[in-house]
Amino acid sequence: MVAPTLPHLSPAQRERLEQLAEAARLRAALYPVPKPPAVQCRSRSRQYPAGRASRRRTGRGRRRG
Repeated sequence: MVAPTLPHLSPAQRERLEQLAEAARLRAALYPVPKPPAVQCRSRSRQYPAGRASRRRTGRGRRRG
């Protein structure tokens, strides 16, 4: 398949465009796109039967005065 030529580009611009296209193809061949990490199921936070969060996961304790 023949690549279409862009008539509004000068020969120097066309040369530069071809160089960039070749560099992009080379980069794609040498450095393939890494696969995204697998989606992991998040476990629910542990709660007491009444629905309160476990004490170790809550932030600061109450301040007694």
